[in-house]
Amino acid sequence: MLKVTLLGAGSHSEAVHGPALAHYVGQHPGVMELAAVCDVREERARLFCERFSFRRCYTDFEEMLDKEKPDACWVVVPIDATRALAGQVMELGIPTLFEKPPGRGLREAEELAEISQRTGTPNMVAFNRRWAPCTVKALSWFSELGPIDYLYARMLRGQRMDERFAFGTGIHLLDCVRVLAAATAGGLASARTIKTESASRAFNFHVELVLQSGARGRCDILPTSGIVDESYALFAGRKSVAFTLPWVAWPDIKVDGKAELWVDGNLADSESWPVEPTFLSGGFYGEAEEFLAALCEGRMPSPSAHEALESVALAEAAQEGRELSFE
Repeated sequence: MLKVTLLGAGSHSEAVHGPALAHYVGQHPGVMELAAVCDVREERARLFCERFSFRRCYTDFEEMLDKEKPDACWVVVPIDATRALAGQVMELGIPTLFEKPPGRGLREAEELAEISQRTGTPNMVAFNRRWAPCTVKALSWFSELGPIDYLYARMLRGQRMDERFAFGTGIHLLDCVRVLAAATAGGLASARTIKTESASRAFNFHVELVLQSGARGRCDILPTSGIVDESYALFAGRKSVAFTLPWVAWPDIKVDGKAELWVDGNLADSESWPVEPTFLSGGFYGEAEEFLAALCEGRMPSPSAHEALESVALAEAAQEGRELSFE
């Protein structure tokens, strides 16, 4: 039985990672034990244990790893701490799932990739969009499209004033775009970002893409658009695939996830998923299931820190408003 620990019992863990792990235990009895959780706030760690049925709680993560000797560890900490803590866990040879972005910039991401390659420790960057049911469904339709002409994606937020929004959050959209480009056009060839100041004094990011097949694409990242939306579309002559991620924007605004296949102007197939529970519709359970399945089957999880480098490089280039070529 896999013994799993979790480092960081903050709001993100409480909203999605805790529920996903607890659900996994229910769906796969006898496969995994939720051994321990660690947080610098003892009361937070204790309440997290009680809510999601972890056995023990700690405030010192080194003590937790030493005493528990886990088979895997979730590292869900602020971006500034990800490089140090995820790197330390991997250096101990403990399979590690850690949140995006994998570090404060490309340099730290490269350091984690180096640790990944040198130690051979199984690891996975938590790009949950890859495992969202709407994304998985859309990918299943791609064989019906044929060569694509254009890829479009957008991430809209109501009032996000984060100074590094394109890197810290926009990386989710850009990573998913990389996955779509790889599945339909051999990957990305180049990207050019137009960075403009919005009326609210934040920045908008418009990323012009060239795909390896010669097809084109565009991503729009607007942190202060006044609405919430994240959607993707691929166009191939008279066929297209479009999907929208589920969102809870405000207490009274909930958007279900959906995927649609269009042919000759007609809706050929579609499916939708209720926004709640978010840990299912948003892909968090899917990524946990994939990580744990890889460990059980003795294979390397994906995407690893090394495999995530192109997404980090693209997000950093978008944040800085510059061009990037993929060799």
